[in-house]
Order: sequence, then C-alpha cells, then structure tokens
Amino acid sequence: MLIKYLMKKFIILFLIILFFNKTQNVFASTSVFTVDNIEVSGLTKTTNNREKYLNLAFKKGFSKLITAIIKKEDQKELLSLEISNIKNFISSYKILEEKNYNNNYNLKINLFFNRKQIEKFLINKNISYSEMKKFDMLIYPIYIVGSELQVISKNKFYAEWNKTNAYDNVNFILPLQNLDDINFINENLSKLEETDISRLVKNYEIKNSTIIILRYNQKKLDVFLKSNLSGIDKFKKIDFKIDNLDNEDVRSDIISSLKSYTIELWKEENLIDISTPSFITLNINSKNPKSLKEIIDKIKKINSIDSFSIENLDNNFVKIKIKFFGKIKNLQNNFIENGFEVQFIDDQWNLKIIS
Repeated sequence: MLIKYLMKKFIILFLIILFFNKTQNVFASTSVFTVDNIEVSGLTKTTNNREKYLNLAFKKGFSKLITAIIKKEDQKELLSLEISNIKNFISSYKILEEKNYNNNYNLKINLFFNRKQIEKFLINKNISYSEMKKFDMLIYPIYIVGSELQVISKNKFYAEWNKTNAYDNVNFILPLQNLDDINFINENLSKLEETDISRLVKNYEIKNSTIIILRYNQKKLDVFLKSNLSGIDKFKKIDFKIDNLDNEDVRSDIISSLKSYTIELWKEENLIDISTPSFITLNINSKNPKSLKEIIDKIKKINSIDSFSIENLDNNFVKIKIKFFGKIKNLQNNFIENGFEVQFIDDQWNLKIIS
C-alpha cells in the first residue's frame, strides 16, 4: 500500500513539474492572438510581390484583431499604426495559399500575434481588451411598421441579418418563427421596451442574446436593444433618421451598425484589465493522475489565466493559486465552457471535469 501511495505521489509530482517546466509558468497555448484566413489580392506587373502583399495582410490581420478585442472608442489610434510597429507584434505567420497568374496576385495567411507584446503596449496606452474567442449570439429582431408587427416572412431585418458578417469570431443565430411568440409580442406591442420579454430567447439555451426592437414611423427608426450576456442584462437605445427604408443598402448599413452596437455591449462585459491581476485558490482532485493531467491541459486553454503556483499537495487534492485577469464571473464561465464543474466551499473553488 505504501509503495502504491508513493508511486501515485511521484506520478502527480512528475506531471506537475513537467507542466511547469514546459510552460515556464505561462501558458503556451494562450501566448498568441491568432487571426485566421487573412486574404489579400491585387493586380501586379512584377513577380516579386510577396513582401508587399504580406505587409497588406499583416495590416489587415491587425485591424481584424483590434476590431475584435478593443472597444470602438479606443480603436482609432491603434488602427493608424505604421506597418513597422505592427510587425513588432507578430510572432509568426503561415502561408495557406499563394497564387500569381495573369497579373493577379492572391495571398492567404494565418497570423499569430505575440500576446505579451500587445498587452504591454495596451498597458502603456491604458487600454483594456476583451477576450479573443468565438461565441454564439442569438439575435431576435422585432420589426414594427407604424403599429403593425412584421412577422418573420415580412421582417427584412430578419431576412438580411446574416447576408454579410464582418465579425469572424461571432456566430449570429436567428430564432424560429413561433406562433406563441408572435401572439405574446402582439399582446405587448406598445410596451415591449418596458416589458420583460426574455421568454422569447430563454428556450434557445444560448448564453448571449439580444432582442432588437425596431419601430419605423414617419422616416424615423427607433431601436431598443435588450441584451443578456452570460446572465448580465444590457440595454441601449439608438435612433436612425431614414428617408427610404425600402432601400436594401440603407438596411444593410443599419444592420452593420446594430451588429457593432451589439458586439460593443459584449466587449464591455468581457473586458480584461491587464494592469490589475486577481488571484484565486483552486482545489483539484489528485486521486487520478490521468484526470489531473486532463484538468491541467484544459486550464492551459483559458485565455484569462496568466499563471499559477502550487500551494499544497496532499493525498486527495492539489491546491493551486491562479493569477488571472478580468472578472471572476467570466473566469467561472470559462471553466464551465471548458467542461469543468465548479463548486464553492469555504471560499475556495473545487474543480473537476464533468464526466
């Protein structure tokens, strides 16, 4: 029994030491920001085009990154950076496709930005950023013309919402037409902004949702956003002066604006203040070394976790202290998204993988 116990201890310690040596207390999988499938093209009369179009791809990729993680009000200065500054942030790139034919050049790459370099730059600028992750967003557009509800078959904002999407990290999902929902909306048509209409989105079991109430009357479009972002309610009112809402280009511009407002609300709720780290203590069941390794591998994938240290090791638990950035609720959601069950006992977190 003693030999078996000591062997298990040895295996656990070996896994932990291996992990720390490999990562040097910083998670390698979260050391970069990745922007995929950046494509640039153009006419050319020379055969040596790679450097020119790589620079264009670097700038385009950096713009995509900044648009995805930085609030709109802080983007202007960053988007005007020279290519020489942008190159300082790039760890590496991978060419996916390169074609040069009939005076046409096409280049597609994946781009990897050094997270620490960008974080250091943002700290100096006093700019926070939001998490860089893909997520689903349920969009429920309620379109009212005068005093008449436009059901889905007549709702042009519903029909055209996903025609284009400039946000690679967001998967916009639209609801199905439901007669009960239509009746409920009609019963509350004049007071939707003040009414709890969250039942419209609850059945979809999507963590992030936005109900968009659009009222069009006399060349004016009044919009009210009701967002629920991982359990947090956010609201925003927007007004558009419109000459002709029958024009598809006009509607396209409005949809682009509404997507931007919606994403900005999400960013606000998911901002990471990298100038102020927080710390929590986790208890991880160490009875099964294989399970412990799986837990550590999953923790490595959580972007907001910077590093951790071992506080205690006994027969049942490994106690670790985690350094992280951002809100503790977002960290908890990150654990859940990565397949963990989190229990709070005596001001400490117990972590285990959901089987």
